[in-house]
Amino acid sequence: MKLIDEEEISEWAYEQCLNENDTKQMRMLIRDSFLVYYYCRDVKDIEEMWNKITDSYYVYRYCKDIEDREEVRKYIKDETNR
Repeated sequence: MKLIDEEEISEWAYEQCLNENDTKQMRMLIRDSFLVYYYCRDVKDIEEMWNKITDSYYVYRYCKDIEDREEVRKYIKDETNR
């Protein structure tokens, strides 16, 4: 029996949200900053999701490409990304 890892679950849930199955339960399964960023960009920019972006690079991309939010920007740690 193959165990499904968190990354695979996150990818599956993101795909579900893209395919019109955007539910709170699906959003809870998306945890990877990369996929959360793409969710905000491609599905819906909502606080429930942008609060999950903690990887410095994807915080930078979010603030640059979607919305520059101070609440998100606080996670930028690498000065070269500012």
